[in-house]
Amino acid sequence: MRFVPILVASICLLAASAACADEITFERDGQQINLSGQVIATHEAGIVLHTPDGKMWPIQQDEITNRKRTTDPFRLQTKQELIETVLSEMPPGSQVYETAHYLVAYNTSRPYAQWVAGMLERLHRGFTSYWSQRGVTIHEPKQPLVALVFDNQDNFANYAQAELGDAAKSVIGFYSMHTNYVVMFDLTGGAGDSRRNLGIRDIQRFMSRPDFQWSLATIVHEATHQLAFNSGVQQRFADVPLWFSEGLAIYFETPDVSSSRGWRGIGQISKPRLGQFQKAARGGQPFLPDLLSNDDSLRKAATALDRYSQAWAVTYFLQKRMPDEYDAYLTELSQIAPLNDPPEGARIKMFQKHFGADLLQLESEVREMMSGLRP
Repeated sequence: MRFVPILVASICLLAASAACADEITFERDGQQINLSGQVIATHEAGIVLHTPDGKMWPIQQDEITNRKRTTDPFRLQTKQELIETVLSEMPPGSQVYETAHYLVAYNTSRPYAQWVAGMLERLHRGFTSYWSQRGVTIHEPKQPLVALVFDNQDNFANYAQAELGDAAKSVIGFYSMHTNYVVMFDLTGGAGDSRRNLGIRDIQRFMSRPDFQWSLATIVHEATHQLAFNSGVQQRFADVPLWFSEGLAIYFETPDVSSSRGWRGIGQISKPRLGQFQKAARGGQPFLPDLLSNDDSLRKAATALDRYSQAWAVTYFLQKRMPDEYDAYLTELSQIAPLNDPPEGARIKMFQKHFGADLLQLESEVREMMSGLRP
């Protein structure tokens, strides 16, 4: 009998090319939660559990009340199963619009969902083509990517409250590392009930207005995060510097308000970020060492605008002037495992390995480049 567990485990691995599923019971906020999935990372402080619906659950060790390995292979939900899961999380009456790579769940008008889906597919093509041309290996997501589109900001905020808290009332969209969804609302909602009668061309004209430039950039930014975390460019819950993650998303977000595509493409000058960088640069204080190691400075309201502009500026400089080194750095970052806890100073050492030891000299070159650009 002692050999049976080993034999069963081997069958599990052969059947699914993956580990057997774990059943985890844990308590959070006074509730008992039972999940089945694959433990993809373990740390003395806890685990990350990948569930069949594509969600990832960081669970503290002291939250876990029971953990049992099963003999069932872990498998992700099929597309139809995922559709059912997503609709169960949306308001009653919601529908799903399917494309080659996305499931767009919506409770607004179908033309708006189609417009969102079209924009996401164009971004997917651009993202895939960009890295392929650079020689960077990426892979197709293992499940369809999910976008939730709510009919108005209030319903969006009600959904987002659990994850974003009070910030849900002041954002246009977000990518959730937990659910793996990109979430947004119908930006034409300001037109009132008339939006139900808008066709795709009407929506394209509506969204091409200059006052929607920032809103479009936000949607593309969050969708870029989703692509990065599902193509192997980054791993969810890995200790990747926040400046890198945000700088990369900004690099892809540049909108084109004169185009029905809703964004101009990849690697164009971000006028708002450039203007903010040039404004912050007048202070003359060095920023690069802190940017590389201090994620909090991008999260705090007092410093976020400057730090985001600096993250974009460094990304722009490295991609334009040191593309091979940037790609090698990106590849090394992509290999960081979830819950990896690097020693102090490791982030800066990795950066210096690829871009040189003299951070202040590099910062000077970034400043010089930015001073020669025009918003």
